[in-house]
Amino acid sequence: MHTNGLIKDDGNGYVTFWVPFYKKRLYDAFYPYSNGETSYIAGNTYGPDYFDKNGNLKINQLINNYKEYVKRRGFKVFMEKDENGNFKSIKEAALIYSFETFITAIMQELDGKIYREADTGLGKSDMIINVANQEFLIETKIYFSPSKFDSGKKQLAYYCDCIGQDKGIYLVFCPNDLKYPEPVKEQTENIEVAESIGKNVEITTYLVEFDRRKW
Repeated sequence: MHTNGLIKDDGNGYVTFWVPFYKKRLYDAFYPYSNGETSYIAGNTYGPDYFDKNGNLKINQLINNYKEYVKRRGFKVFMEKDENGNFKSIKEAALIYSFETFITAIMQELDGKIYREADTGLGKSDMIINVANQEFLIETKIYFSPSKFDSGKKQLAYYCDCIGQDKGIYLVFCPNDLKYPEPVKEQTENIEVAESIGKNVEITTYLVEFDRRKW
């Protein structure tokens, strides 16, 4: 853009635009979408409630609080609108964005950190959170089929093993109009790590229902 004369140095080490039109286009393209939910969540969060008497994060409570939150708020508030008020984002993206927004607000209140798309060796995990020197690897998926559901757990077990974690959180968004086989349920189980015979990782699965007919 500098070569083509669209941007220049303003003399103070910042970028400025020759043509206001291009500034607006880039601003609209890259400015992060925000719906105000982060402040709403933070305002309803009391940090000490998320730790037990030994200072350990109560991850089960955190996930269950998120599930209660989306029951109340739904997912429509996480769908981006255009200048005419029409929804323009992919509906399914709102599911993942809702969790990212919730966990970001909670981590801010707990003085925690989030590492998105963390490199685990074979690939990138969805998210690692670090709170009070405790790390949790969280993988989010949208349910597609029983086989994909199962392979997702195995993938998460591998990711956990790569970074030295013996536990992982598997958060799956499930349409509420399907009949699921018995293995598709909330549970904690030991999953054998691929290429590491006899080595297991504890995977806890949480299911978040959504109505794809109502947004």
